[in-house]
Amino acid sequence: MKNNIFQRVYNKIHSTILNQMDEASDKKICGQSLVKYVKSVYRDDANGVGMTGSQSTHYIILKRIFSHVTLTEQDNFIDIGCGKGRVLAYLIKAHAPCSLNGIEINEIAYNVAQEWTKKYDQVNVISGDAFKLDYNPYTVLFMGRPFLPVTFKQFIEAFEAGLNHPITLIYWVDQQSGHLLKDRPGWKMEFRETLTYIKGLRVARTPQGYSIWTYDPARR
Repeated sequence: MKNNIFQRVYNKIHSTILNQMDEASDKKICGQSLVKYVKSVYRDDANGVGMTGSQSTHYIILKRIFSHVTLTEQDNFIDIGCGKGRVLAYLIKAHAPCSLNGIEINEIAYNVAQEWTKKYDQVNVISGDAFKLDYNPYTVLFMGRPFLPVTFKQFIEAFEAGLNHPITLIYWVDQQSGHLLKDRPGWKMEFRETLTYIKGLRVARTPQGYSIWTYDPARR
């Protein structure tokens, strides 16, 4: 019992520190906090169908993830299921030189992202269904587990059917669906790491993985 209480207090302290750090960056970049969770518009965990809610990824995690990716002026980046726009905010903070885009179907989360990004010319946030978007204009994609496994597989199948050039996919929280890309024609994992602590801060209560993939239709 004492260990459980200690663990809860320990987790709470780390969560508070991280959220305070995040809010400071949010307010500087976005003029408001992006910390608050927004529930999913449709989620069926029992059947692995639907979308996850909008939970902003800590800046310290995004810094770690993007340390393994180089964005150039020639790239066109999109966050699929961008939520309130934390990934876009991080890339603004990191001075990413390319066009930054996001698509979000949840109206509440989209309205937050659309409002604060209006002042940044390099950023465009789309309200809509990620299944219906043409991904050929984009070269680097980010997914922070926007879909449950069945829906993720359906998305990848639709995505592959329409794409005519190579892309890079950054997949955060990949442990639930990332295996669906393994040994899939055209896909290659370039890097993977599991995170629990960064610089002494507990960034996840349970280990969370991210992976970087390349997809080339010519390899299918």
